Amino acid sequence: MLDGMEAGDRISGEDLLGRLAPGGPWTRIVCLAVADSTNDRAMEMAAGGAPHGTVVVAEAQTSGRGRQGRTWVSPPGRNIYVSLLLRPAIPVPEAPRLSLVAGVALAEAVEGAGVPCFLKWPNDLYVAGRKAAGILAEMASDAGRVRHVVVGVGINVNMPANEIPARLRGRATSLAIHAKRVLPRVEVLARFLDAFAARYRDFLAGGFPAVRPGWERRDFLRGKPILLRKDGAERWGTADGLDEAGALRFLPDGGTAAESVHSGEILEFRR
Repeated sequence: MLDGMEAGDRISGEDLLGRLAPGGPWTRIVCLAVADSTNDRAMEMAAGGAPHGTVVVAEAQTSGRGRQGRTWVSPPGRNIYVSLLLRPAIPVPEAPRLSLVAGVALAEAVEGAGVPCFLKWPNDLYVAGRKAAGILAEMASDAGRVRHVVVGVGINVNMPANEIPARLRGRATSLAIHAKRVLPRVEVLARFLDAFAARYRDFLAGGFPAVRPGWERRDFLRGKPILLRKDGAERWGTADGLDEAGALRFLPDGGTAAESVHSGEILEFRR
């Protein structure tokens, strides 16, 4: 049934820790009943000296947000709202690629729960052509050094169709809608943390090229006409996968060569 929650579905730190594979980077699990934003809480903890590998989970968010300042609908007990505090010894330009690493890990976790999915550059997970999860990475740095990166993930797990806001219907979905069953959220979260631990090790050892094949297998946009907004200008063109730096390869209409787009927004796409 998707119109109710399973009893006892609340995520606890003890239960989550008991499901994680050994050897991961996770040092502390913080479970909150309500947060304005798990990313905000994790950034505050980072500034206060919280260790690498801190995981912040909330049952509900009052001010969840995604890229471009958009809000993330965050009702209690239905979905997963989690932020990972990382202190990687990497150059500042490498840090934004951690959102792509998180995307590959998230796709592995969702597929492990029995739901086929795709990745939409730069930070969305799609199920059956609709958005089911988003990623927001934020960084603090000084003197060319990364102090910390917070990777926030919001996953629509058990939200039934009638709870999706009207403005998002037709564009958003949840895992349970396609699995046709309520999924244990703690199990999905444990799968994600285990997958992220593995892909994070790959990234530290080999950069984005080490995880790029996992993205390419699930690339939602490749070969599709897209409307790209970059530096205030909008252009139609074709998505041609990601380069080894994680940038979108964009072939503008009428152009002869693909451009590498490191930051931008996909406003529309055609199937």
